[in-house]
Formats: sequence, structure tokens, C-alpha cells
Amino acid sequence: MRILIAVPTFESIYPDTFKSIYELDPCGHELSFEFVRGYDCATARNRIAQKSIDGGYDYVLMVDNDVVLPADVFANLTDDLKDVCLGYYAHRDTDNIYRGRTCVCKLYQPNGEKYFNYPLESEYSAEELNDLRDNGTHKLQIHGGGMGCAFIKVAIFRQLGYPWYDWVNYPGKNRGMLSEDLYFCEKCKSDNIPIFTDTRVACGHMLRRVQWP
Repeated sequence: MRILIAVPTFESIYPDTFKSIYELDPCGHELSFEFVRGYDCATARNRIAQKSIDGGYDYVLMVDNDVVLPADVFANLTDDLKDVCLGYYAHRDTDNIYRGRTCVCKLYQPNGEKYFNYPLESEYSAEELNDLRDNGTHKLQIHGGGMGCAFIKVAIFRQLGYPWYDWVNYPGKNRGMLSEDLYFCEKCKSDNIPIFTDTRVACGHMLRRVQWP
């Protein structure tokens, strides 16, 4: 496959992030790299999506500038290949609100109904994902999640249409917000495109050090 690895940022790339990209095992795939600047993350991600279409790529791997990839990411993401599959990582959390939680959300509530928003309790803990991995569950359908490590089939962008990423601020007294990555997840769900996480793709997230979930 032809795979575009792209970093959306209006800043620079952490050295550990770039090093992890450089050390990836390509597993026989043809890899290209893009460092895409935008006025905001949604703009940068939209530019990446368009570049992946224009370049005739099969898949794009979006990597945030502060996420550190495991070297075997392609071996795992291309095993039982999905159209949209996310790696997982710890929150960038300085207040300990999200301690132990990851940036991917469960598909079902405890009562068996699907989640229709992204409450804190919907997020998988690293321990839950590690237990699922150890028990042989690798590709797990999820409600949605962060795009810090996102492996997406380029045909999905053609199917969904522009804009693929956007920020939504809801008016009203208790104003809410939908971030650009969850906007993409909502577009996928509205078009019946399932979203998965791979329990083997545990990524680092830069704080003042590399933090693994």
C-alpha cells in the first residue's frame, strides 16, 4: 500500500515524535512523509486529507506532533484492516482529571445503549485496553476518539466530502464544543462508517516526558 504519514501542527514536531516516525517498520509498504502547517488543527487535518486524495494514497496515518508511535504500528494497523482505526494514548492532563484514561471512547453504555456524546466515563482506561489486548481482542469498535494516531482509508475522505474536520461551538447558556477529531468521528457515524481502536497500538504522549498509557 501507499501510505502518507502526516503531522498536523501550527508548531513544530517533538524530537521523540520524529524519531518514532523515522524508526517505523514499513512492513513492505511505500511510505511518504508530510509536515502540514495550518492556522489551526482542523485546517491542517483538512489539508492532509486533500493531499492524501490528490497524491493517490491508499491510507493516511495522522500523527500529532507530541505523540510517540510504537515501531510495529503498521504491522498491527494493517492486520485485519479497517477503514478507520485509532491508536490510543494518555490524555495531556495536568490536573489529574483524566488520570489513567485514554483518548478513545466506548461504543456502549453499561446498560447496553450506544453513547451519543463523549462523557468522561465513556473513555477506556489503559488498564481496560491492556486487558482486552492480553485476552486476544485487538480490533475493538469504539464510539470515537482523538486523532493523535489515526489510520484512515483515503476513500473515506472521498465518501464523506469536505470539510472532514471542523470545530463546532454550540450556542446557548451552557455552551458546548465539538473538537475537530470528534467532528470527523460524527461524520463517520452519520455515514455508517465504523471506527475502531487497536489495543496493541499504545502510543506515548508528550508532557514533560513521554507518558505511556
